[in-house]
Amino acid sequence: LKMDGYDVVTTSSGFEALELILEDHFNLLILDIKMPDIHGIEILSLVRKAGNDIPVIICSAFEGMKDDFIVRSSNISDYLVKPIDLKILSGVVKKAVARNDKKSLVKSNVGL
Repeated sequence: LKMDGYDVVTTSSGFEALELILEDHFNLLILDIKMPDIHGIEILSLVRKAGNDIPVIICSAFEGMKDDFIVRSSNISDYLVKPIDLKILSGVVKKAVARNDKKSLVKSNVGL
């Protein structure tokens, strides 16, 4: 993603990621479902409860979770199964960021 021109921030834990997300502005969040300290869906839930509608791409080694109700109802941009093809990731990220940019533009024009 860095080679595509994106600034990338990584963390070593889910709680560290959650803290950064709630303190700073990001254009996109890529979350793993299974993390040692907190489940990715729990992070997504806390981010949404905080009113943050950031686009989220979920990654998991479990293809079956793609159809899980919690995942489908969590307003995610996409669901990728590991191992992740970097070309596919790049395209998914580009689409999610573009959709978010259009959404932000619409929100800013509402007041005009």
